[in-house]
Formats: sequence, structure tokens, C-alpha cells
Amino acid sequence: MTVTDVSWKLVVMGLKSKAGAGRKRLIAQVLKDVGGDAAPVRQARRVLLTMSVDALSGTPRFIDVHGEGAVCLISFADLLDILADPPPTLAEVMGRITQ
Repeated sequence: MTVTDVSWKLVVMGLKSKAGAGRKRLIAQVLKDVGGDAAPVRQARRVLLTMSVDALSGTPRFIDVHGEGAVCLISFADLLDILADPPPTLAEVMGRITQ
């Protein structure tokens, strides 16, 4: 599945409301597809402003912390949309994908 910058939040909200064993994996994959590869900490320090602007523009970014795990940089507004808004209807998801 290819997720566009416009629809990734709708897809995550839709997956969040579904029960299933692979839900976490699918949500992680959507975020990784949109956000791209994690930048190592040294590189992230050099481009933090750019990564922050990307996150504010609706594209999550990732920072790899010395191989221990990744940190997701996401705008507060996007996080609120995902957590607080009700999940989209199928028609809303399909409408955004076909646009």
C-alpha cells in the first residue's frame, strides 16, 4: 500500500479503530512509509530544523538513537488529529485516496 502525505493520518486513524493482531505492525509501516528512513542522531542534529519543518508540514520524520530505537518527530496537530478525532468512514478514506 502506498500512502500519500494527504491520507496517512486517515489510514492510521482507520487502523487504530480496527481490532486485529497485525494492527501495530500496519500502523508502524504506514508511518515508516510516509516518514522514510530514520536519520542517525549525528545527522539529525545537523538537519533538525528541516526535519521539524517537515513534521509541521504533515510528514513525520524519524531519528535513530544509536541503534537502540527510533524517535518519531510528528507535529502536535497531527498527533491530536490521530488521537482525538473519530476514525474516518470508508467513504472518507476512499475519497482522499482517489483525489
